[in-house]
Amino acid sequence: MNKRLTPIRLLVLLAVLVFTASAFAKDQPHAVIVIGTQHYSPERSMPLFAKELERFGFDVTIVKGEGDPEKKDYRVLPGIEALAEADVAIFFCRFMILDDYEFGFIHDYITSGKGFVGIRTATHSFMYPKGHKLEKWNEGFGRRAMGNPYIVHQSGTTECEVLENKAPHPILSHVKQKTFTSTGSLYLTRLEPGVIPLVMGTGVGRSRLLNKPSGPLITSEIEKDIVAWAWENEWGAKVFGTSLGDPGDFAEESIVRILLNGVCWAADQPLPGADAKVTTWKIERNH
Repeated sequence: MNKRLTPIRLLVLLAVLVFTASAFAKDQPHAVIVIGTQHYSPERSMPLFAKELERFGFDVTIVKGEGDPEKKDYRVLPGIEALAEADVAIFFCRFMILDDYEFGFIHDYITSGKGFVGIRTATHSFMYPKGHKLEKWNEGFGRRAMGNPYIVHQSGTTECEVLENKAPHPILSHVKQKTFTSTGSLYLTRLEPGVIPLVMGTGVGRSRLLNKPSGPLITSEIEKDIVAWAWENEWGAKVFGTSLGDPGDFAEESIVRILLNGVCWAADQPLPGADAKVTTWKIERNH
């Protein structure tokens, strides 16, 4: 019997190869990391975290422009189109002003119901001027997408404690140290209904009266608040939010595991097992 590749057999073989490659690609969840600030040096931490995600089975795209994103208002995030193909998006942004084109991809993503992760400053990703048609997203991104609009932050480091009654939550799986220190300051929160608090933080600051859009706020020298949480937002997305993410945090295994777990959970992917080695890094803050 003649086994040579006829044109028909060749086409069938190519179709099988394309289908197999496509099926394999779909098994590789696509994470898109959006770096929209230089504050807390995510340009240093996020590429390392991306490598860790790749090690645990993700295909990762990093979206990052040149220079300081907070000082631009045009083509701030080249490559933001990648969000259209993302299975989970990780935002580490602060006080951006995007044009309609770039914001459109973020709006389409957050309203798609796909997995959402917000790190550190993501609660205040935008700062459109008063009267701008997108001004509502200054507060709305943190509140509606993440479940926690930005209020204010304290100073110094934050002593963190895993909430004992929330320890069974998947995001806290195999977190060995139940207490640890974040090198970042404590962010004060106003969690939306339905948010599941996961980790409590204690930080120091100063007593003061703040007139915020949501109303007057009095801060104390010592405050306790939530530094990591889970939620389902109005579009049905699984949301992992955290104010952790200072460069020094990536030297703490518990924090890196929580971040890794949070991404896997939001993306509906298997979480690292108890014996899985989680990488840590010593990262110097640049900004």
